[in-house]
Amino acid sequence: MATSQYFSNYSAKNEQRVIEDIIIESIKIQGFDAYYLPNDNDAARDLLFGEDPIKKFKTAFTLEMYLSNATEYMGEKEFFSKFGLEIKNNINVIVSKRSFTERVPQNTFTRPREGDLIYVPFLNGTGELFEIKFTNQNKDMAMLGRKVPYFYELELEKFKYSQEVISTGIPDIDAVVTDSAYTLNLNVSANGTGNYTTTEIVFQSNDSTLANAFTSATVQSWYAPSLLLTVTNIYGQFTDNITIIGASSNAHYTLATFDPLQNPAIKENYDNLYISNSANIIIDTSETNPFGNI
Repeated sequence: MATSQYFSNYSAKNEQRVIEDIIIESIKIQGFDAYYLPNDNDAARDLLFGEDPIKKFKTAFTLEMYLSNATEYMGEKEFFSKFGLEIKNNINVIVSKRSFTERVPQNTFTRPREGDLIYVPFLNGTGELFEIKFTNQNKDMAMLGRKVPYFYELELEKFKYSQEVISTGIPDIDAVVTDSAYTLNLNVSANGTGNYTTTEIVFQSNDSTLANAFTSATVQSWYAPSLLLTVTNIYGQFTDNITIIGASSNAHYTLATFDPLQNPAIKENYDNLYISNSANIIIDTSETNPFGNI
């Protein structure tokens, strides 16, 4: 028996709009405000191996989302593997396609991408960053015949910071770098000018240009009275007695000393100096051929 010709269940644009309005209203009522951080460095995307060597997150877009699993974390949670204790706390969130289209520029991508970040402000008391592992576009199963989804369900895994560039201008998000990034304290000489500004790029170059810099980093803090410059996101190796130039402030100071093994990150327990000293007890680095007689 054929379906009724008096009902158009799969080409009803008005009904599709009503469904979408209800979904968006539900998210706004029962959801929360989060931030979507796209990877701004598309050149770092390795589509063959799925690696992103240098991720840069410099923008954050506010989006309302709904937490699918409201009682506990999903995923494998805490478990022991051959690498020791691993914690995989996953969550699923829902974001409407209309909100995403309106808030996020659509000139480069039209949906949340795997590898981008979501900042959830209320988890763990102070908020946490999660990485998108999968974007489910078929959760609504083409309801009422709509070809594009009403919403996306994002499968998120707790983000493991690994020296990515995070500079969104939002203190709660950028604090990830302050707390966990590999950091150098650079002592500079007094015969300099200007003041470095937070989050600007500083560099060393033979011709005083950023384009030909052999070392660059991001300023985390500058304390002028003690001439101490703290930097993160370091590329290359700093050299003593060469001027450190601020790309935007144009501050000029000559690097006096620094300890490359020092790592004063607030929330990281590893100690490069301790590892180096422990290794020297076991390995004689003065030997040119420690495993032979020649």
